[in-house]
Amino acid sequence: MTKLATQGKKLSGVLAFEDMPEHGYCRKTVTVTIQANMDIGAVLHLSGGKYVWMQQSTHAAANDVCVLIDHMKDIPNLAAGDHSLAVLYRGSAGVVDTGLLYKDALSAPEKLVVQGKLETKGIVTRLAV
Repeated sequence: MTKLATQGKKLSGVLAFEDMPEHGYCRKTVTVTIQANMDIGAVLHLSGGKYVWMQQSTHAAANDVCVLIDHMKDIPNLAAGDHSLAVLYRGSAGVVDTGLLYKDALSAPEKLVVQGKLETKGIVTRLAV
């Protein structure tokens, strides 16, 4: 059977709220290194001038953390490599905890560390209901 189309996660499953999105204050277009299984909601951090997917080994030392929210591109089907994509870079904004994606499994305390880094940029994490 032929695969007709795929669709990744929806932005509404990640972004809880964003203050004045019409001004684009919370968003920024940056260079993101796409990897297999990435989608909207991937938590990224700056490494070597590019944003890469957060993983367990880098969560504590990671700086400049943001969330991939580019819903205009088909993220799961992008070729691996560098792409210019929109991220949630600063707040006042909120994300849903279950919508955040990490490269590998992070424990609950490790996720809290990352969420704390997002919160310092004004991006709060809301519990999904």
